Amino acid sequence: MKFKLFRFVLTKLSKDKARYFIDFIVFGIGFFMSTGIALCISIIVNKNMTKEELGLYNYNKSLLEFAAYASSLLLYRGYLRFNITGNNISLFNKVKFVNFIAFVFLEILAYYLTRSYWALLFPFFIFYEERLYFFRSLMIVKKVNFLKISSSLLSLSLLLIFLHFNFIEPNFVLFAYGLGFILALLFYFNKKKIKKDFEIITWRKILFYSLPGLGAVIVRLSLDVSSQYLIKSEFDLIELSKYAIATRVLLSIKLFSSLLMMFFPILYFREIKIKNINFINRTRIMSLSLMLLIVILSIIFRNQIYWLMGASDYMEYSYMYSFLVISEFFFVIAGLWGIYLSYALKTHVTLLIYLLGAVFNIIILGLFLPLYGIIVAPLSILTTNIFMATLMFIVSFRMERKFLKSIL
Repeated sequence: MKFKLFRFVLTKLSKDKARYFIDFIVFGIGFFMSTGIALCISIIVNKNMTKEELGLYNYNKSLLEFAAYASSLLLYRGYLRFNITGNNISLFNKVKFVNFIAFVFLEILAYYLTRSYWALLFPFFIFYEERLYFFRSLMIVKKVNFLKISSSLLSLSLLLIFLHFNFIEPNFVLFAYGLGFILALLFYFNKKKIKKDFEIITWRKILFYSLPGLGAVIVRLSLDVSSQYLIKSEFDLIELSKYAIATRVLLSIKLFSSLLMMFFPILYFREIKIKNINFINRTRIMSLSLMLLIVILSIIFRNQIYWLMGASDYMEYSYMYSFLVISEFFFVIAGLWGIYLSYALKTHVTLLIYLLGAVFNIIILGLFLPLYGIIVAPLSILTTNIFMATLMFIVSFRMERKFLKSIL
């Protein structure tokens, strides 16, 4: 079936473009399978935790993920930019060094947050993320899919065992995720030879690429973490659960946005290098059109999505989900418009935009959350994402157009 599809597409596109299309389809199949399993995990958690437990679990998980991204500096995301011609050994060694230090830090933080040894497997999340980006950068789609699916299946299987013995509580769920992440260690032993790139990537150069990515993740997670922290401080865990469940149901939309944002940078960095302007523009427009359609459908059927996600008890608060869905669309716009800054290594501009967004979000929360309640949290995220998307259009997208016109 795959080869028949490839031959059909090959008649319509060039060989390289057909390869992108086929890889996207295969990658998408694996992505949706693994995400479907992840949604099953989310449904089990939503249905079998009390509101207080759900609020605490979501808080600890969000904080640990935030710390993982910050402590690793997201150096491994540099694979997408610097592994175009093969595995860059210089970058690979730097990533290993930083990830080891980050892992030790996360182990300490996980125990401090939970006071439980069960949570100490979750920090293997760093190695899981690194392997995914490594194989994505080299377009080894089969290994990306196998790692994502096998990890999700293992976590789900363990969670079902816990459910059978009525052991569904925050730290056991973190343990189930962590056991799945450990599988990534097996993928460091690769029998297939991978082409190597021996270009020296300096610390300065890789940090210039990774810091804006770190800034983006810090902003995105800080939107959730800061909102949850202030809601928890200002109100209680029950109020926090109302907002937390909206962020968890949003996973149903993030699976689409994540798929687009995972694949587009790989394509973009390869095509802009050979000045393939029309293909880049068409792909960007198609991606935004698809995301807009998904956003509209998800808002129309938001109650059904809540029911499918096992969150029917929170349906009266689904209006917060609608705001978060729209904000996700603007985050995708910011990512697609702002990618040129990563290619040009103008990271100081990207980082400034994301820092402004983070400050903007905190100011809104600080001023209006105590006055108007938890509805301010999703509205703050929406306003912040619109603000960042506007800045990306003014700065990055215009710079990209100027660059492309100069090479015509």
